[in-house]
Amino acid sequence: MKIDCRNLACPEPVLQTKKALDSLSEDSVLEVVVNSEASKENVMRFATKGGFSATCEDKESESVITIIKGFNCTLDLEKSNSKFLDKVLFLKSDKVGEGELGGMLVVGFMRSILELPTLPKAVICVNSAVKLTTAPSDSDIIKAFKALEEKGVAIYSCGVCLDFYKVADALKVGMVGNAYDTVDMLLNSEGTITL
Repeated sequence: MKIDCRNLACPEPVLQTKKALDSLSEDSVLEVVVNSEASKENVMRFATKGGFSATCEDKESESVITIIKGFNCTLDLEKSNSKFLDKVLFLKSDKVGEGELGGMLVVGFMRSILELPTLPKAVICVNSAVKLTTAPSDSDIIKAFKALEEKGVAIYSCGVCLDFYKVADALKVGMVGNAYDTVDMLLNSEGTITL
């Protein structure tokens, strides 16, 4: 089966891929055609997270992702690793509160998380919080995010939000997220901490 997900906005490529995979029998092959880097990353991540074999071939301005249903790659997503809580940190703003103090607080909170014995499994940045992951490389917030990522915390920035603020090309840390993965993580973790 082949599906065309070119020019579809997030999370539609992932949703179309899920729908197609659900309709296929075991050992079937699905080809997904996309024409944006964010869609390619999101569909690949969805497929590998689901335990499917997935490969990608880039052709000029589009990519063809081949997914084999029924192949179990037995990914260990570190659920058993005791250094991670089954919690997600959901950031909706580039500040905690308002003004200059709010900007200082968000940096302080992120740096404090680094000192804790257990870490959230992911940090999701939406709305103006994507300005944190696109800040200058030498900023304290980017240093804090990179240190969290080095410790194994997944950092996601909403792709629609990056585009809205016109900062998609400035992402310094983590990966582009999508609505499907965000909702999945929020609903399938033991708790969400929102700042």
